[in-house]
Amino acid sequence: MTIRILLTVALSMSVFSLPGSATADDHKLKTVKEVPKGLSPEIEKLLDAAGHQIQGEEGAVVELWLLKSLPIKSNFKSSASQLYPFTPGQLLGAMRVPKGAEYTDFRDQEIAAGTYTLRYGLQPEDGNHLGTSDTADFILALPAKHDTKPATIEDFYELSERSGKAAGSTHPAIFSLLDPKEAGKETKLDEDESAEDWVLTFTVKGEAKGKATEVRIRLVVIGESEA
Repeated sequence: MTIRILLTVALSMSVFSLPGSATADDHKLKTVKEVPKGLSPEIEKLLDAAGHQIQGEEGAVVELWLLKSLPIKSNFKSSASQLYPFTPGQLLGAMRVPKGAEYTDFRDQEIAAGTYTLRYGLQPEDGNHLGTSDTADFILALPAKHDTKPATIEDFYELSERSGKAAGSTHPAIFSLLDPKEAGKETKLDEDESAEDWVLTFTVKGEAKGKATEVRIRLVVIGESEA
């Protein structure tokens, strides 16, 4: 009788620990319909009001908005050194970290509650960054109060310094972009269990030489480098 009871308890416990069951690390994707406060009027008017909200067990973790239309490099061909048809330093959108949320970038740097602009960047090709990411494409967050003009920030060091203020660090606040060729057509939030990352896949509207186009984006919204 004792053995039978122990077996029953063990089997019951195993049911509740099966792989794929809901955990505290589950996240969901929702839509928001108002741009965040704290942006300059010049940047705010460029944003699409429909944004993406990532929710955790205790509420919203981060919210993202993209521009209504993004300038795209014409005749762009992706390569190992650059996957996306953007210009380094160009404005992509905005981000808000809600009060009370615990949010970190791809380097596990804490990002305080507040509003940030988002700009495109490429990882430097030097020994300090070897092996830190599978791709060289990143999105950088800049505190909105330190980034009020939509124009591209062409100087790499200026871009990095301003972004570092988002993390209170000398290193920019970065979020990894993954290969868009692996993206499906639907907007979704998936967990990459092999890397323990959460990846947001979505489409942005673009324009190259007056011609409308679309760009698929895969962004690590929650997760950090293993290097």
